[in-house]
Amino acid sequence: MLACLDQWRAGIVGCDDAGLPEQIRDIEGVSRMLHALMLEAIAELDSRNLAASAGFGSTKRLLAGMLQLSAAEAGVRVAHATQLATRRTLSGEVLPPALPNTAAALAAGEIGMGQVRVIAETMGAIPAWVGVEQREAAEADLAQYARSFAPASLGKIARHILAHLDQDGPKPPEESESAAAAGELRWRERRDGRLGLEGFLEPEHGAAFRSLIEQLAAPRPASERIPDPRTAPQRNADALMEVCGLARAAQDCPTTGGEPPHLTVTLDWDALRTGLGAATLDYGTHLSAAEARRWACDAKIIPIVLGGESEPLDVGRALRTVPLSLRRALVSRDRGCAFPGCDRPPALCQAHHCRHWADGGDTSVGNCVLLCETHHRHVHCTGWEILIHPGYVEFVPPAIIDPDRRPLHNPLRC
Repeated sequence: MLACLDQWRAGIVGCDDAGLPEQIRDIEGVSRMLHALMLEAIAELDSRNLAASAGFGSTKRLLAGMLQLSAAEAGVRVAHATQLATRRTLSGEVLPPALPNTAAALAAGEIGMGQVRVIAETMGAIPAWVGVEQREAAEADLAQYARSFAPASLGKIARHILAHLDQDGPKPPEESESAAAAGELRWRERRDGRLGLEGFLEPEHGAAFRSLIEQLAAPRPASERIPDPRTAPQRNADALMEVCGLARAAQDCPTTGGEPPHLTVTLDWDALRTGLGAATLDYGTHLSAAEARRWACDAKIIPIVLGGESEPLDVGRALRTVPLSLRRALVSRDRGCAFPGCDRPPALCQAHHCRHWADGGDTSVGNCVLLCETHHRHVHCTGWEILIHPGYVEFVPPAIIDPDRRPLHNPLRC
């Protein structure tokens, strides 16, 4: 074993940039296979009742003492061993695992412990009255999805499957009353153009605010192999901006000059076309042309012809790059953010042009897709390819995520 590890270590040091991601995938696959073997050993330990004979009372306590694990982690391993390891009857007959598809995927190194935890918890939450055939189908589907989705996204898919199996769902909690006082909020513009926020909320409002922000700020990994790169404070800021987007879209939102609150971005045409340069925002702050190009996927565009001294000579009419009729068609097809594993609703999504309109791309159903703010930014920066088919959309990950570049769709929109 030590010689094998030394070979792995030497391979890492001598590996070039192109081969290092493959090394990491191989090591992760082996670690998952070893975990499957560990669960088989724990199941065997439990079946022989060695914990009782050693005076520990339970396999969980024995495992925690042997491996210096927390009681919670030891308990999880014992529970997973019960579900994923082969079983024996009292007569010694060997039975397949309780979750056979999940066990096979883990043994092959295709899924990790996070996915196993989601599947095990979901199968345990299925009501007792659900038939065996439906249970087996749900476990097979979850194991298949687990090969392509990180635990957070798989959890959303699992809740989607569980909702179809138990359509009544749990009893909704009673709504609590809120106090009238909210608190204070102050802001100041920093030297670098960023806006600093400071203030407080009363306990009742603070709880409501945290609940909303934390729900919207949950990590949204791009795939099983790439976690959400944002820090928790960055996710909180993005969540606050999503709340602002919902408020702007609300029917009762205050208007100015007949328009809801909006942001004006002034950008030279050449800068928009090339993505090089800077745009000017309200209050004199600046934005890179590349970021403005992303915003321009779905915006109102007002062409202005300037003279030699930048005086306006002609101001055109405002044109929306994605008209209402087209957006309705996108909502009908995508039903929210189309990125694999994302559950953001249409109200939190922008229309992304697969080929930007500034480059001659059509503003059509065949060239546009709904994406939330986070995934809109993600596809602009990380090389995902989007394939639009009649009635559905697929996303092809970059080679560094999946060397085979297998297309993914969003099963939450099925």
